[in-house]
Amino acid sequence: MYADTLDDLKALIFRSPETSPSVFLRDDSFAAYCYDCMSVGELRSAFHRDPDPDQRRRWALSATQWKDQVAMALAARKAADGD
Repeated sequence: MYADTLDDLKALIFRSPETSPSVFLRDDSFAAYCYDCMSVGELRSAFHRDPDPDQRRRWALSATQWKDQVAMALAARKAADGD
């Protein structure tokens, strides 16, 4: 089962704490890419800046979608790291 929203992701992580949070992110999503390539600190920094226009174009995301995907990656990474 994949999460479509941050709330979905948090619920899935809560229900299955023994499962890696990355399995709840769609493999072809920007969130999964961010999870795989960025640390918690890098994700926090990305979340607090304006959406990257190049990434938005590459992943065909609106500014809101970009921010949501970064938030999902951050939540998953924090859960995986025990933060």
